[in-house]
Amino acid sequence: MTSETTLLSDQVFQLNAFLWALEDLPASGKIRPALRDAGYFLMAVGRRLLVPADFPVVDALERLTGSADRSPCHPDLWLKHSEHPAQVVAELKAQGFSADSTNSRQALKLLVSAFDLAISLGESTEHRGHVVYGTASTDATELATTLKQLADDVRAEGVPSAPTAVVGLSVDEEGVALSSPEPSDLPGPAAEALVTPSIVFHRDGKNDLTPLYFIPWIPGIDDTQDPALRADGLRELTARVLTEAQRHVGRAEVPRTLSLHSDDLLRGATFGMFDRWRDRDRSQFTKTAIDIVQKAIKSHVDVRREGAHRLEVDLPSSATKDKVIKRLDRADPADPTKNLDAATREHPRLFDDF
Repeated sequence: MTSETTLLSDQVFQLNAFLWALEDLPASGKIRPALRDAGYFLMAVGRRLLVPADFPVVDALERLTGSADRSPCHPDLWLKHSEHPAQVVAELKAQGFSADSTNSRQALKLLVSAFDLAISLGESTEHRGHVVYGTASTDATELATTLKQLADDVRAEGVPSAPTAVVGLSVDEEGVALSSPEPSDLPGPAAEALVTPSIVFHRDGKNDLTPLYFIPWIPGIDDTQDPALRADGLRELTARVLTEAQRHVGRAEVPRTLSLHSDDLLRGATFGMFDRWRDRDRSQFTKTAIDIVQKAIKSHVDVRREGAHRLEVDLPSSATKDKVIKRLDRADPADPTKNLDAATREHPRLFDDF
C-alpha cells in the first residue's frame, strides 16, 4: 500500500481529490464534495490562460522573471462559483517552492494573468481571478508565504496581481482532508468551506485511501511521481480505453462498419471528465487513444484510419466481432510499445511548469 506521504504529494492524487470535491454527490456517501457544497463547479482542466499584452505587464514580467516569454499559462483547474464573482485558477504541486525557484516564474505569470480573466474568456467585461495552489499540507504554509511575496513583487512593479491562497491535503483518522493555512486568503465561499479541515475521502478501515480516479494517469510528471503510482495509473487509463472500445464493438449490430472516435473513448475512460480537458496535449491524447485500439486489432480485422482521431472497423459477421472483442481483451495495458506512455512521452504535459 502506498504511504500517505507519497499519496499527498502525488499530483494525480491531488487532481482527483479536487475533482471529487467538485462532484455533485449524495451526502450519504464516503466522499464529501466540499467545494461543490460551497457552490463551486469545474469549468476546465488545463484551459489556456493568456498573459496580458500591454507594455507595463510585459515589461514587469521580463524584469521579474528574466524572460520576455509571454506563452500562455495552463492552470490545472479552473473553477467557477454559482454566485461569487471571483473565478479560481488552481495549480497543483508535489511540494512547496521558494520565490527563487523556477516554479516562481510560472506563479508570476499566473498572478498577472488571473487579475482580469476577460482576455482569456474572450469577453470585454472584467472578470476577477483568484490564484489557488494545492499541495501537501506540510508545505502549505511555506507556499502561502512564497505566493504572497511574489504578489508583492508584482505590485512593486506597478502591476496589479490576483489574490493568492493555498489549499493543503492531509490525512487524519477520518480520512483525506482539504484545509488552508490561512482560510481568509481564499474567496469567501471557499474560506467558509475550509475554515476547518474538510474531509473529502472518508477512511474505510485500513483500505487504501486512493479513490476511483477520474484521470488516473498524466504525462510529464515523471520527475516528481512515485514510479509505482505512475505505472498503476498508466495501466489503468490504457485499460479503460481498451474497455471502452470493447463496449462500442460489443454493442454494434453486424454487419456494419463501426466508427470509433477517440473523444468517445476518452470520455468514457475518464467518466466524462475529458470533456473538460482543455490543455494543449488534448489532441495528442485523442490521437493516442485511437493508436492503442488500432495496434490491438489491426492484424485481425480490416481497419481504416479516418484522420487522426477516428478509426473505421469492418464487422462483417458475429465471428469477426467476437474476434475483435477478444483481441481488445488480450491487449496488455502495460506494454511499453503500445500504451499511452509510448505515444505521449515527448508530447506537452498536462501539468506544465511554464
